[in-house]
Amino acid sequence: MATTTMEVLPDCLVHKIVSCLSFKEAAKMSILSKTWLQGWLTHPKLELKAQDCDEMKILDIIMERYRDSKIHIEKFEFLKAFSISGFIELFPLIDKWLDIVLHNGVKDIEYIDVRSSLYPLPIFTILAAKSLRELALWGCALMGGSLSGGVANCYSLRKLSLCDVCLNDNMLQTLLTSCPLIVNFFIEHCTGLEKIEVRNLQRVKSVSIKTLRKQRAKIQAPSLEHLLFSGYSLEELDIVEWQNLKSLELSGMTISNEFLETLFSKSQLLETLILVNVSKGWKRFNICGSESLKELKITAWKGIGEIDASNLVSLEYTGDKIPELKITRESSQLKHSKIIFYCDNNFNASWFYKLAKFLSNSISWSQVSLIFFKCKEINMKKFKLHHRVVVPKVDILDVDIESSKGCPIVVDALLWCCHPRRINLSSTAVMIICFIDRLMYMKNLSHSTSHGSKPWHSPLKEVKAYKLDWENDVWHPVELENWELTTRNLLEKEKYYFLLDW
Repeated sequence: MATTTMEVLPDCLVHKIVSCLSFKEAAKMSILSKTWLQGWLTHPKLELKAQDCDEMKILDIIMERYRDSKIHIEKFEFLKAFSISGFIELFPLIDKWLDIVLHNGVKDIEYIDVRSSLYPLPIFTILAAKSLRELALWGCALMGGSLSGGVANCYSLRKLSLCDVCLNDNMLQTLLTSCPLIVNFFIEHCTGLEKIEVRNLQRVKSVSIKTLRKQRAKIQAPSLEHLLFSGYSLEELDIVEWQNLKSLELSGMTISNEFLETLFSKSQLLETLILVNVSKGWKRFNICGSESLKELKITAWKGIGEIDASNLVSLEYTGDKIPELKITRESSQLKHSKIIFYCDNNFNASWFYKLAKFLSNSISWSQVSLIFFKCKEINMKKFKLHHRVVVPKVDILDVDIESSKGCPIVVDALLWCCHPRRINLSSTAVMIICFIDRLMYMKNLSHSTSHGSKPWHSPLKEVKAYKLDWENDVWHPVELENWELTTRNLLEKEKYYFLLDW
């Protein structure tokens, strides 16, 4: 009865079930009926993984079925995640399987060898395949001996990925020359290279390079649109042609204002700039002069001095300083924004005013996160001296603050600067008390003219609070009108969130 039911299942359901099974479970199911065998063999995204000798033997039987039935193979993935006893004896089997998948029209090959077995991967036999579109190699060795089989051209290959591969400069150039129509090229932490040169690739659009120490990179590709470079120094990177560059990501290096000026002057089409853990020594640098820039992401511990991008629509920024932000009125509503400021112990009334001025450049912010290492009172008189800037609207304000005492004026300053719809607060119980008391005071505050002279007071219509139950990871509503402190330790860290209706 069960077998009869299986026979009438539609192919799409059979493929769905097969995709949820492990290698051995799928192999066992394939002997139940022709339907399950055919469903396994013809699954469009079947990934074959070999991790021990038993699975190698099963895989060999399955691969022979593919060969004999001439079944198309979309993707072949070979994974060796640990040492296999007698693995060298299986080299002929791997040659055999590669031959089968290449003859059966494979489009995507991923070879992963976490612990190198020194298997001499027949790279140019693989590249001779006319159907291959994507090739990813992880943890293998491509040394000079691989050239003994001759050099083949692979005009079908569009994506080449090399990660933790051992090869020399000559082998890399031979590979790239053999694949002239590559569109995407990724190379990460490959050993044996003195320099990484990307040239003679007339159609390449995306290049990602993550170097090891002292490896240099030179890119000469007029069609290049997207570049990611992670290295130890900007001096290691040489970009010959910039004219079509649309996005650039730099990571883990020191950059200069001169480089940024060159970038913006030569890359008139640059729309996305991502800087991750970059700095200019102890000095600050500026993002200025680009009219095409629309998306900017910065993680810079030393901070940015100025951001002047007239058509910016998306900003993500993490740093310890508040930069000057200049955008046009037409771009005054950033569609996507995430701001994280780490506040040192030197914040004062001027710091909060600078924050308010920064946020006033846009009428709306998605998320602003402020991390205070300590909390302290600020000078009320100096706070009053600052003129009110345009009140921004922050959708979510994350506040993480360490404090052994309540700081009401800091609460007022945060509300004045950010005008948040929601506050996610992580702090000590004593500071939680301060927040709730201050919010309830503002809610109950009458809107008389006498209060209008205090710029940090704004009409707050309603407050709703929720407390995190750490043990069950559940948020519980808090009745603020009858709220009482339940913790005994005022320095114990708690999490609340507040919904504010202005």
